[in-house]
Amino acid sequence: MIRKILNVSFAFHLLYLSGVVLAQSCPGTADLLLTNGTILTMDENNTTVSAVRVQGNTIVAVGNDLDTSGDCIEVINLEGRTVIPGLIDSHTHFIRTAQAPGPFIQGQESASSIAAYQDALAQAAAKADPGEWIVAVGGLTPLQFDEQRLPNYEELTAAVPGNPVWIQRGYLADGIVNELGKRTLIERGIPVNEDGISAAGDGGLRFILRTRTDEHMLSRFRDYMAYAVSTGLTTIVDQGCCDFLGAELDIDERPNFRILDILWRNGELPLRMRLQYDHRDILDQDDLRSVSARVLNSTLGMGDDFYKVVGVGERVIADEATDEEVFQAYMNVARAGWPLSQHTIWEDEIERYLSIMERVASELPITELRWTLEHIFEITPQQIDRLKAIGVSVRVQDHDILRNGSSGWRPGPPMRTLLDSGIRMGAGTDSGVVGPLNPWLSLYFMVTGNHMGGKPIIPGEQISRLEALRLYTADNAWFLGEEDSMGTIEVGKLADMVVIDRPYLDVDAEDIRYITPVLTLVNGKAVHATGPFSGLLRQ
Repeated sequence: MIRKILNVSFAFHLLYLSGVVLAQSCPGTADLLLTNGTILTMDENNTTVSAVRVQGNTIVAVGNDLDTSGDCIEVINLEGRTVIPGLIDSHTHFIRTAQAPGPFIQGQESASSIAAYQDALAQAAAKADPGEWIVAVGGLTPLQFDEQRLPNYEELTAAVPGNPVWIQRGYLADGIVNELGKRTLIERGIPVNEDGISAAGDGGLRFILRTRTDEHMLSRFRDYMAYAVSTGLTTIVDQGCCDFLGAELDIDERPNFRILDILWRNGELPLRMRLQYDHRDILDQDDLRSVSARVLNSTLGMGDDFYKVVGVGERVIADEATDEEVFQAYMNVARAGWPLSQHTIWEDEIERYLSIMERVASELPITELRWTLEHIFEITPQQIDRLKAIGVSVRVQDHDILRNGSSGWRPGPPMRTLLDSGIRMGAGTDSGVVGPLNPWLSLYFMVTGNHMGGKPIIPGEQISRLEALRLYTADNAWFLGEEDSMGTIEVGKLADMVVIDRPYLDVDAEDIRYITPVLTLVNGKAVHATGPFSGLLRQ
């Protein structure tokens, strides 16, 4: 009999030693028993237990005082730590961000001062090839820094003297460069002013994007996935599409699924990728029939547990399409039985697409198709009621945590109003250009209503901690059609779980954004582990 009781204070040593023995002596993989924890199952009763047992990739027991006897079992003493289901982000542009130029800037989302951000840039530059750009295309805000501004030309130069740097000043904005970046752009006829500002539309970002190579994109993609699982994300929904904001690339140069395909075929995905087809991915965009053809000639759900297509959207058809063209595209999606999500921010935009969905619903039932409106910052109570009447749901994102000059809508979304209405709802980030990927920032925003500067922006629309966590787990799983296999810690579900470093339900609300996972399991396997859990990364 092989049985190891692992106390976290010396787990690394025992796990390292036990790994070889277990591999030689157990018929298959040893069961993993997490015990002595505060395990938020997020089942329909919000049950909290102290132990969970995993066999292979599946949860086989959940409760208190679980039996620790038997062959080939490893028992991990959590010492009271909180465990949650793996987090699901239902709206990202992960693939685009993962294919930006240069090494991923690991500390960008957590930097709270210019000095901290300079350190993050320097660490990224240490991984860069000579001449390789260090680039941030959105995803940060002056609000996050103590100085209430972005770093300037001199500070970027001091942080990274040996590589060119480009920092975009928000959504669709100019870029700030360092000294080497300025020289590099000017040599190519791209103007940069004396303050290191390269104006949007002058071609700076387009030039930088064209410096990417497959080798660089594969490396950055791996780093971005590693960052994602380090935050507790175990499933990502990519909304597809499109150019980097502020650049104009040829359509065959835009971010696509090719790099992700390589990683998937090589078995390198540490988290689950779920794709939606966006019309902006379609090469023949001038032919509106191609929107329908892509759905009608595809198989919903084709793929495996780590990589599959789950819907169409967030832009189903070009914004300039007529209402009749949108209606026909929607009808074809409905006839094919596909989930659909539609980008909507402003009240009149919501009204347009809601009215077309109502027209579709008058001809075909769509209640079971899991259709949704995205963003909905300016949605009204009347529009919420109309969505409920036709069975359309909503997914909200936390753009306003980075509230900036490009945020032209009323602050939102009205999360309390939405939840109280009873409409089905999920949550995400729209990362990593529009918002940060880190889900703890999103949870912080939903619970406090504060932007990154700690100031309230949606007073009266905050929601509870359990409500926010449910949006990121059980509720988001429903939108993927995978509520029977993920989203909660229950027997028979996939073993996607996260151990965090502080008690989510009890920590000060301002500190939610600083919560850090110490162990992330996907399919029962550690894909991120720190400190006393580091030994679990043995495979």
